[in-house]
Amino acid sequence: MQLDEFFAPRILIVAGKGGVGKTTVAAGLALAAARRGRKVCVAEVDRKGTLARLLGGEHSGYEPVEHTAGVWGVNIPPEEALAEYLEVQYHMKRISRAFTSTQFLDYITTAAPGLKDILVLGKIWYLEKGRSTGTKHEFDTIVVDAPAAGHMLTFLSAPMGLSDAVRVGPIRRQASWLMEMLQDPARTRVHLVTIPEEMPVAETLETAEALRTRLGMTCGPVFANAVYDKLFTSDELTIVQTMLETGNLDDIYKSAEDVGLRLDLDDVNAMLSYARFLNSRREIQARHLKALNRGVSFPVVELPFLFSAGLELPDVENLTDRIEEAVEAL
Repeated sequence: MQLDEFFAPRILIVAGKGGVGKTTVAAGLALAAARRGRKVCVAEVDRKGTLARLLGGEHSGYEPVEHTAGVWGVNIPPEEALAEYLEVQYHMKRISRAFTSTQFLDYITTAAPGLKDILVLGKIWYLEKGRSTGTKHEFDTIVVDAPAAGHMLTFLSAPMGLSDAVRVGPIRRQASWLMEMLQDPARTRVHLVTIPEEMPVAETLETAEALRTRLGMTCGPVFANAVYDKLFTSDELTIVQTMLETGNLDDIYKSAEDVGLRLDLDDVNAMLSYARFLNSRREIQARHLKALNRGVSFPVVELPFLFSAGLELPDVENLTDRIEEAVEAL
């Protein structure tokens, strides 16, 4: 698959169970799109601000802020989205702030469940249409870091619920616009992110089916994150074990010295144990990856486990390289 084809839909929604690395994958997709010369906006729907840090920026605001070359970020609090909605749709700029305190928003969203999600999706619609207030940016690609999978289906189904509840008038029309945006495969595609473990894979399969049958949305390749690369074959591990048993480790010591390492017997034993651990984990992951491939009708892209204490822009750039290679190989 050509990367230009991959980025044909303007809105890419990245979703997955909490802790599987969906925000990191969203950052990687944003960088990959920017490398293709596209002007990119990454949208966070919570207040954590993780995307800004991953992309080398300081923070994201309600209006786009450039984090790295070609990539802008926004954070979408519902209160700000409500103020923009009142200003754009009803020209109530002077008094809109009076209706958008957190307490007032909590009050009206209790009476109208799903309104917060509608407001956030409305901001994404404004970004797609280039109608967002306070900015003249027009983006080629909008990457949405969606809520964790437990809330994600509720988040994306909010326009459908509002459309069912309100049968006529401008609110119904606006809900229909959001549904059209989400269900049009030429405009929007969902990329699910998981890790090769039993529960995340099972939840990913359920979510993919719900997106198709309940919401009528289109999924693209699934990203299987944190996959261990296979370091050694079984035969290679056996050779090292034989060397340990016979005490013939000169070749290993020599190879280590060639790259500036000085090893002793304890070091070699520790490395062999760790290699066995990684291989056993890889075998477990392979079973779950097989179940994932069998359960979805679209490709699965494997991304490596990143051995880093705290991910930063260079780590995301390395992940972006792997994303590009994997997508082009589809």
